[in-house]
Amino acid sequence: MAVQKITLFEQEPLDLVFGGRLDHIEVAYQTYGELNADKSNVVLLCHALTGDAEPYSTEPNSTGWWQNFMGKRLAFDTDKYFFICSNVLGGCKGTTGPASINPQTGKPYGGQFPNVIVQDLVRVQKALLDALQISHLHAVVGGSFGGMQATQWAIYYPDFVDNVVNLCSSLTFSAEAIGFNHVMRQAILNDPNFNAGDYYDGEPPAKGLAIARMLGMLTYRTDIQLAKAFGRATKAEGQYWGDWFQVESYLTYQGKKFLDRFDANSYLHLLRALDLYDPAVGFDNIKTALARIKARYTLVAVTNDQLFKINDLRKSKVLLEQSQVNLQYFEFASDYGHDAFLVDYDIFESKIRAGLENANTPPASTMIEFMI
Repeated sequence: MAVQKITLFEQEPLDLVFGGRLDHIEVAYQTYGELNADKSNVVLLCHALTGDAEPYSTEPNSTGWWQNFMGKRLAFDTDKYFFICSNVLGGCKGTTGPASINPQTGKPYGGQFPNVIVQDLVRVQKALLDALQISHLHAVVGGSFGGMQATQWAIYYPDFVDNVVNLCSSLTFSAEAIGFNHVMRQAILNDPNFNAGDYYDGEPPAKGLAIARMLGMLTYRTDIQLAKAFGRATKAEGQYWGDWFQVESYLTYQGKKFLDRFDANSYLHLLRALDLYDPAVGFDNIKTALARIKARYTLVAVTNDQLFKINDLRKSKVLLEQSQVNLQYFEFASDYGHDAFLVDYDIFESKIRAGLENANTPPASTMIEFMI
């Protein structure tokens, strides 16, 4: 089923939080399952940093980023819920972003694309639901960058959302994680082909983007998983200053593969949106913002996540509790680290179901620990 598209903000532009505005915003989205008669089974899926509008694909030989999680009687049960997923503003998978044509100039936005943050992304998602005549959500679910979007949904639209499921995402990004993103951005910005973001008529900053992706990949998995997969194994025809070890070859492959599906400008903008996410934006402080949440909130943490560290998830748990959010909390270890929410189905299935089901949970927050 082809990705659907809709144009929003045709009459009035979207004023962005950090300044600037956008109009005629094209949004790519996809739906799965059947909408019930009273429209009470709608679940919005928010994708991670480099995701798209297709978490699940029915096309032969094609897979989505949650392919093994979605379907009949699976964690994301398409017999039970009606799922909506859209590509985020600033992306490069069908929704308006830096590579899109600026209607004012007839050329790609490039370096002129305005700065966007999570709050802007969520407002575009809300406009999409309004256009689709969806007036309430059973749940908003997101992992990593998507978890930040899910949190912001509950803050901005407290009466619109019944449940929030945040997988592997703290309320704010740590200094270490911002540091990783800074190095990735510098690899792109210092590529000789970057040209201040206006590279669409020439060669893209492919080397910089590939290097950035390689660094990112090291934060998504754990040392345990890399040791099991590669250890110190070498290539039969390795290059001394290149891919001598198998793990180096793996990273090189991931960097090159990324070039086929992502735009460097989008990567820059979304990395910065990840850095800048703060629920307190527009409110007196973070507790004031979190206190607006009426939804039942499920937070899932991986103890050996190397990007969203467990201490930051535990601090987020405490902040949510102090803000009187109805919270259920899970934590456990996984060799897959941060990527566990995309691949470790056996562990995540029960947590996702617990977050989606309207079970009789106590009004105060609870903590459930799973250590494996």
